[in-house]
Amino acid sequence: MSDNLKQKAISGARWGFIENLSSLAVTFVVALILQRWFLSPQEFGLIGHLAIFIAISISFIDNGFSAALIKKLEPAKEDLSTTFLTNFFISLICFGILQLAAPFISNYFNEPQLEKLLRVLSFVLIINAVSIIQRVLLIKAVDFRSLTICSVTASVVSGIVGIWMAFKGWGVWSLVGQQLSRQGVNTIMLWIVGTWKPSLRFSGKSFRELFSYGSNVLVTGLLDTIFKNIYFPVIGKGFGTATLGQYTNSEKYSNVTSNNLSQVVQRVSFPVLSKVQDDDVRLKRVFSTILKVVMAVSVLVSFCLSAISYPFIVGLVGEKWAPAAHILSIICLAGAFYPAHYLYQNILQVKGKMRQYLILDILKKVLMAISIVIGIILKDLDVLLWGMVAASILTLVIYAFYSGRAIGYSPLEQLRDLLPMFFICVIISLIVGLASGFFLYFIKDVWLDITWTNLAAVAVGLIVGALLILAFYKFLPKKEVQEIKNLLSVWKKGE
Repeated sequence: MSDNLKQKAISGARWGFIENLSSLAVTFVVALILQRWFLSPQEFGLIGHLAIFIAISISFIDNGFSAALIKKLEPAKEDLSTTFLTNFFISLICFGILQLAAPFISNYFNEPQLEKLLRVLSFVLIINAVSIIQRVLLIKAVDFRSLTICSVTASVVSGIVGIWMAFKGWGVWSLVGQQLSRQGVNTIMLWIVGTWKPSLRFSGKSFRELFSYGSNVLVTGLLDTIFKNIYFPVIGKGFGTATLGQYTNSEKYSNVTSNNLSQVVQRVSFPVLSKVQDDDVRLKRVFSTILKVVMAVSVLVSFCLSAISYPFIVGLVGEKWAPAAHILSIICLAGAFYPAHYLYQNILQVKGKMRQYLILDILKKVLMAISIVIGIILKDLDVLLWGMVAASILTLVIYAFYSGRAIGYSPLEQLRDLLPMFFICVIISLIVGLASGFFLYFIKDVWLDITWTNLAAVAVGLIVGALLILAFYKFLPKKEVQEIKNLLSVWKKGE
């Protein structure tokens, strides 16, 4: 790889991280404001009902052509125009289907408002379709700086729109306005920074070539989209719109840690592991170090968030969201292992074990489906959520076995490496939860302001946790600390 390409890749990874962090921060603040002062769980639940339909439609619109264009070294003008016309045409079809399906979806969930909400929200499909080529070309140029500027600008503007509409009393429509304005601003920005000009040239040859590769990506993407969003219709139909609203927002808080860390793990670990893929001894050592770091950070943060979920939720957004605290305390435990899932997947890709990769990915979805079916049959939300945790842990065990075998890293070795760190994280999170709980118990009759009492309890728990981390850090082997520094140096310098 040339030095120029290295620098582009490194810069892209950094800008991608900045984009994730910035968009996440803006989204978090906007959601907090809307939840605390303007909207109810019922209103968030209404939008939650529609999430899976919009997500599946967007997957169909992209139809894998983006991945095919990115893979192709020099896409011809016919490739770009054919993809643009295909995306736009499919977006119109999906838009039309949702317009026709809106009353049936509304009746299925027994929520009359959903019909109008879906018909308006589905405009986001067409808006998204016309920006796909511009986004793909920026990715191919490794111009993540422009993508970040577009994304963050869209997040800020749409946040302002959503808050303003909620302030004016638009209720659930403020969430629709937020999503439409976000996609609209992002599309406009992409066309401003992009250089490609559309044409109406459609090539059957180009379509067949792109589809032959993109169809596989489409199937995989659809499965991922369905299973990422499957809990929304299941909870909405089985437990009601208000409960879905509580789940939707507890998931957002959980994703702050699990999803963001997962994305970082995907972007950073793959190139680092790829650099040492031909040295089995070094690969195993590097993977072991990354795994320990990822598990330590993910488990510690997720378990601590689970331990302080009640004062965290009530302090931030008020008592009306208290049920979300219980949901958050459970799904955080499942999310704690998601980053490790991606890390294990990366090692399979590095070693070229793509068949195992696909089989294990399907098995992961089967485990999720089984846990969902059990929760539906028993009609118990807690069973459904704990099933999510069980599926996550079982997936981790299966990945550990097959991924470890690919590099000579046995489950017993992994257990020996991870168990001490895991117990330390569990102990710290338990003490954090106890410290926060004791503070609430002793101060509740003295300090009557619910918000500041709960936020103070969160602060107490975090301070205690930070002190414990510093204490345990002294016991961390020096070689591990040095290896982590070396890995960061490799990523930063591209050496």
